[in-house]
Amino acid sequence: MSYNSRTLPSREALARVHKSSHHAIDVSGADLVLNLITTADLIRANIYTQLAKDYDVSEGKFALLMWLYSEGETCTSELAQKVGVTSATISVMVKRMLAAPEPLICMSKSGNDGRSRLITLSEAGVRLIQKALPQHIEAVQAFADVLNAEERESLISMLRKLLRK
Repeated sequence: MSYNSRTLPSREALARVHKSSHHAIDVSGADLVLNLITTADLIRANIYTQLAKDYDVSEGKFALLMWLYSEGETCTSELAQKVGVTSATISVMVKRMLAAPEPLICMSKSGNDGRSRLITLSEAGVRLIQKALPQHIEAVQAFADVLNAEERESLISMLRKLLRK
C-alpha cells in the first residue's frame, strides 16, 4: 500500500541545523522520533478517516465504543481515564452520543452511588462494533504487512523499550 505523508527533514538537514549551533550531536535520535511521529500520524489518519467515512465514528468515539465492547459497563470517570480524555470531554462525548437518532451507548445510574453514571453499549453500538471491527483490524494489519513476523516482533520490543524510558 502507498500512503501520502509529509516530507521529513533528512539526517543531513538535521545535522546542518545542529552544526550551526556549534554542538556536535548525533541526530539519529531526532530522525527516529520524527519518523515515529510521522508514521503514527499517517496510520491514525488513514485508519480513522476510513472509520469516519464508513461508520461516522471519530477516533475518540471508536476508542470509547471499543472499551465498552471489550470491558462492558463502565462508570464515566473510569471511561475517561481508559479512553485518555478528561472527565469533561467524556461527558460531552456521552451527551452527544446519547442525543443521536440511534444512540450507540446507554447510560444508567450506579447502584452504589446515585451521582455516578454507568455507560454501556446499546444494541446499535454492538452492531456497529461487530461490523466495523473486522475492517478496522484489516486496515491496521495492512500497515504491518510490510514487515515480516520477525521484524514486527523486533519493532514491538524496541517500541516497548522506548515506552519504559
